[in-house]
Amino acid sequence: MDAIIMCAGLGTRMRPLTNTMPKPLVPILGKGSLLRTLEILPPAVTRVIIVVNYLEEQIIAAVGASSQGRPVIYVRQDPLDGTGGCLRQVKAQVPDLSERFLAMYGDDLYAAEDLAALTAHPRALLLLQYTACENDTRDAWNVDAEGHLVSLFRPKAGEQVWVNVGAYALDHTWFETTPVLVPGKTDEWSLPHALPQLLERQLSIIAVPATFWLPIGTPEELKTAEKILGRQ
Repeated sequence: MDAIIMCAGLGTRMRPLTNTMPKPLVPILGKGSLLRTLEILPPAVTRVIIVVNYLEEQIIAAVGASSQGRPVIYVRQDPLDGTGGCLRQVKAQVPDLSERFLAMYGDDLYAAEDLAALTAHPRALLLLQYTACENDTRDAWNVDAEGHLVSLFRPKAGEQVWVNVGAYALDHTWFETTPVLVPGKTDEWSLPHALPQLLERQLSIIAVPATFWLPIGTPEELKTAEKILGRQ
């Protein structure tokens, strides 16, 4: 099973820390998010595909050709056309992509047990409970009593909802979907917003509740993550 780790972004919200370093390598108590993720990939993963672009040579130098006993290959995402575009570029460049694969952000922190739980299902999505804010732009998922995804919707302020945190177990049926733009964007394709097409085909997607997740998108989030990790 391949694991696709998306590390191509420019890291503009993390400036100035990312002026000279890609965001997945920015130290969090001495170790970047990418290296932390590589250490916790589940046993089902036999190969790692790291998607690069911005300052890619630093990522390649930091990780090399193998990690934790697994071979590592690199795919260059060009253009930077969103998470959906990222997956389609991987498929075009990796003809032997595994039938089932993990996909996740390279700049967030996950729990090993959560990533392992994803691999137990043909198709699954890691979700976190969240209270929607006023003018929230995040879409949320309806989940049925058996833990299956039902539909995407835009929540109202104050609603307790399930939101996507960017880690997936997918198979090649995803590549049969019609590309969907990220809401409000004209040049970025969305991975999650294509998933309802699979639901329309009566294909099951399991909601896996996250036990731990930390986004590392801004200097403020970096400081928060260091405080939380420092207490563990």
